[in-house]
Amino acid sequence: MKIDFNSLMREANMDEETEKKLNEIFHSIKLEYDQNQEALKKINKTNDLVGQVRHCQSLSALFYHAKNLENSHKVFKTIKINNLNIKQNSDIVIYTKEDGHCVAKVIEIIGVIRFQQYTPIIKIQWYYSKNNLKKIIQKYLNCIGEKELFLSDHYDFIQPDTIISLAEVLDFKDLDMKNIINDFTFFCRSFYRNKQIIPPIQKWSKHCLCKLPMNPDQQYIQCDICYKWFHQQCLGIKQIQHFAYVCEKCKKQK
Repeated sequence: MKIDFNSLMREANMDEETEKKLNEIFHSIKLEYDQNQEALKKINKTNDLVGQVRHCQSLSALFYHAKNLENSHKVFKTIKINNLNIKQNSDIVIYTKEDGHCVAKVIEIIGVIRFQQYTPIIKIQWYYSKNNLKKIIQKYLNCIGEKELFLSDHYDFIQPDTIISLAEVLDFKDLDMKNIINDFTFFCRSFYRNKQIIPPIQKWSKHCLCKLPMNPDQQYIQCDICYKWFHQQCLGIKQIQHFAYVCEKCKKQK
């Protein structure tokens, strides 16, 4: 099912019992937020559901409560937000005042029925950058690219107005640095789960004389015989030139 959330008005058919329970959920969420934020007082007592939910910290509660009520929501595989087609498993860029641009994967999209319209809530799975994981990466920090991401086990709930762009997260084996020109193109080769990087960096493929994982941000030279990659710095080459290169091991085997 596809919907354009820029024109959300729809006829919603809910029985009185479901509508009553949903009203109680919204009321409890509003009260919870009222106790903690004076900002909510600025919201008029109108049907401004989107405004209330946007200022509330309990999107997860609303998401799960609505899913447990029959006829109170619809699940969408695709939605259109500001001319962006957002699908399940889409990678998206989210802007927050606290963290700036962040990348996440869309896991689930629902529209909660209220006042004859769908209020969208999106469940996301966050990607972490190397700056988020400095304490874990430690000595391998230089092996991690600036455009490298780690898909985490951290889930969250957002509304569509925080999405500013689609993102593309490439698998490391498919990586070609010419594809990383776009600001919102990234790559991924490991997960961050249970506060660990999986597979651990120690088990990543090693390259060069230094036997460290490849960082696509750095300059490499490929041997024309074994096709292995070597750091320009480790070989003592100040400037990469377009010439055939044969590593020392391959030279000895000739």
